Amino acid sequence: MNNPYVKPRRKALSRMSADNFRAGFDAVKDESAMSYKEASKYKNFRVENGALTDGWGVEESPCLGGAAKVASAWEYVAEKDGRRETTPMYCDTDGWIHTVKEGADEKLAAVRFAAPPIAVNYRLYGSDVVLMCSGKDKMAVYDGEGIRTIDPSPQITSMALHYERLFVTTANEPDSVRFSDDLDPTNWAEGLDSGGFVTLADGYGKSNKVVAFLNYVYVFRDYGISRMIAYADQTEFSVSNLYVSSGRIYAGSVTVCGDRIIFLASDGLYVFDGLSTTKILPRLGDLTKYKESAVGAYFDGKYYLAYGSGGEKNDSLLVYDVAQKTAELSDGLEISSFFVSDGLKAVCENRAAGITPCGAVFGTPTSKVWKVPYNALSRSDRIKKINEICLETATDMKLKVLFDGRAKTYSIKGKSGVQRVKVGLRGRKLGILLSANATNTRIAEVVALVSG
Repeated sequence: MNNPYVKPRRKALSRMSADNFRAGFDAVKDESAMSYKEASKYKNFRVENGALTDGWGVEESPCLGGAAKVASAWEYVAEKDGRRETTPMYCDTDGWIHTVKEGADEKLAAVRFAAPPIAVNYRLYGSDVVLMCSGKDKMAVYDGEGIRTIDPSPQITSMALHYERLFVTTANEPDSVRFSDDLDPTNWAEGLDSGGFVTLADGYGKSNKVVAFLNYVYVFRDYGISRMIAYADQTEFSVSNLYVSSGRIYAGSVTVCGDRIIFLASDGLYVFDGLSTTKILPRLGDLTKYKESAVGAYFDGKYYLAYGSGGEKNDSLLVYDVAQKTAELSDGLEISSFFVSDGLKAVCENRAAGITPCGAVFGTPTSKVWKVPYNALSRSDRIKKINEICLETATDMKLKVLFDGRAKTYSIKGKSGVQRVKVGLRGRKLGILLSANATNTRIAEVVALVSG
């Protein structure tokens, strides 16, 4: 017999609160072992003050005058009358070099490149010049007026200025590091009073990138890092091996980030301090399915890595805050290289683009996703019920509730204040997927009321 003075026991009501997204994305753990404050799937959002906001995207930049056939870009820097003047330059997809002065585009028809060049500024015999090189071409020099080719010169794949010499890796001498004459990076004659080379034939693979860092030249190779002591007298040059990698190092990702170097290897991201190497962001796992074309850049305290998550070209961007040690991921960005021109810029879809948290690619909003892990909430023996979900959203979005292999999607209109969505779905395993396809997004205070 029921006792009229005893109230029936209510099922326990709990709050599945994802109201702070700082726990971030974990691509390594199984969903069944994850907290609902983490993301098991994530792209194109940033976490700002605990809320989900617009992720990184690109906007058209006027720095190259609206050029639509850009292969690579850089700036020519010159001192004139005590003032520093910069001239944007680029190589078009046909190999021609251009300058952009006061918005006017001029093609320099004297030199044509077979591959997009890299560039470095230098003061040569009292004149400011920019040196341009590629792995398929001879060096070219621009002095503010004209452009000329240096013959003979190596086919340079990377270069670093150190103690007034130019140290380079080359396409046709992968086991060596070449260096120019002292005070003249256009002189590649070999001799004790000019340039020369150092052969690295020790099993660590090809020499792919040179970096001037902490008063040394570091050589990033297929499977290791070597350090060159290289002062003015080349008879005193020496090489030592500092690091052996278990995976291949990808040269385009190697970037000096203040007091450290960050690079991508086949088994993840690493930071190098000049002596030792440490893996970073292990929770991201192997996001980079295609690494050959990966390129990195450092600006304003952040490391930017463009990489391929799908096909054989860059289609994604990782932005790593070096001080905060946090990473944000975006996709749909076809970035082939970076350059600096009044801030960090990128060559994206053969156009000059500014990298900003705009949540769009040239005006088209990116597809944004955050998935609250689909699991049993540490109670696999019980069937649970999501009664309702509360959230704030500034723009229209989709709310998908996952329950025992099924799903139901709710369309949520953007407005101010907390919205309550009646759900009433049951399952042993539950999950939530938040998605948006808009700009100016802000999603916060996501709380699911669960009983059972």
